[in-house]
Amino acid sequence: MAQGHTCDVWTCIKLCHRFRGGILGEIMKSIVAAAAFAAAIVVSAPAVAQVKAPESAQVSAAAAVAAPTPAATPVKVPEGTEFSVRLEDALSSSSATEGDRFTISLEDDVKLADGTVLRAGYRGVGEVVEARDNGMLGKSGKLNVRLLYLKVGDDRIKLRANKGTKGDVRVGATVATVILFWPAAPFIKGKDVSLKKGTLMNAYAEQDVTLPSPLPPPPAEAP
Repeated sequence: MAQGHTCDVWTCIKLCHRFRGGILGEIMKSIVAAAAFAAAIVVSAPAVAQVKAPESAQVSAAAAVAAPTPAATPVKVPEGTEFSVRLEDALSSSSATEGDRFTISLEDDVKLADGTVLRAGYRGVGEVVEARDNGMLGKSGKLNVRLLYLKVGDDRIKLRANKGTKGDVRVGATVATVILFWPAAPFIKGKDVSLKKGTLMNAYAEQDVTLPSPLPPPPAEAP
């Protein structure tokens, strides 16, 4: 298009030379000026478009970066939520001592009120509260344990033994295992009390707990 306008301008210039002077000459000069202006606009238009395009792209990119990301809704584990907990260590009154800690894990998935699922496999900790070896006269051993918490990522869900309210006297998931034997004769030793690996217990959330969303997955099992 620019070449076509250039040719028209030169044609007009030739006509100006041919019709110099008078009104016709002035008219031809005006035509020449107008044609030159139009040619300049046509030539410069692509350059302007090329300059504007990157600016528009930069504005779109900046808008995309500035767009806020919706915040994830935290997950609430209500007080009293029930968990089926599995012992990952074997315990015995003959070897355990008060204060010993052992590993527990969440046995089954737990679906919360908002539809979130706590997947089986989260690990936690329990503690030996009392351990007494077997004695003479048929006296049996005794083993009391308490389930302390389950761990979800860096957060802990504290546990208790029953579904009662916070004011319940019993604190912590305590299991009292006592085996009684009628003494057949003096000086017969009773039996040790043991909890096998894989023993299942029920425990409950001691208080409301808020966990970040999305929930981290349970730890992978050791090979």
